[in-house]
Amino acid sequence: MSNEIVNTAEIDYELEEFYTNFKQSMKNFYCEHSFKRPLEEWSLKLNNLKKNNMYSDIQACIINIISLYAIDLMRTGDSYNSRILITNIKRFNRITIKNTILQKIDFNTNLVFLLLNIFTYLCKKKDDNINKLFNQIELYLIYEDFTDLIKYSIDNNCLSILDKLFNYSSSILEKAKKIYNIDCKYTQISSSKFVLLIDKKLNQ
Repeated sequence: MSNEIVNTAEIDYELEEFYTNFKQSMKNFYCEHSFKRPLEEWSLKLNNLKKNNMYSDIQACIINIISLYAIDLMRTGDSYNSRILITNIKRFNRITIKNTILQKIDFNTNLVFLLLNIFTYLCKKKDDNINKLFNQIELYLIYEDFTDLIKYSIDNNCLSILDKLFNYSSSILEKAKKIYNIDCKYTQISSSKFVLLIDKKLNQ
């Protein structure tokens, strides 16, 4: 782990300001639910890392915390707090841009944040299926079973979701092939071309 910091005081201030605001938003959410997360324990861990200038570890810890919070928001179908979370992630990424030892949160390569991206997209559409799609989010995270999202994307012409899934992992494309009994050798394909293959299969 590299501890080469250009401006330690600046990073301290920006990360602390970010986490203080982010922690408050988590408190607001969890006070409305029976399940909790160890917010004070997380804060203590971050403070200990800060004392040793372990900024890469601080970043990793914050991303893990954001991930757990995002999972809780999606499972409970909380569109309001998910929008606030997206804003907080953008703030966090602006901090990382200015400090090269920190890495930004990537919505395309991290599965939790990919799902959060899809979740907030559906929230904007005010789609009634959102709770059904995300109340068992473990199916995606643990078992990598994206059947519901694949079918939803095609049945509701939300092909941008399918593109995100295909770009994330070629195994999701293989799963989609099995669902629709598509026999092709493509390892990469756009959602629109995949739908054409489905139509061709149906018209045979």
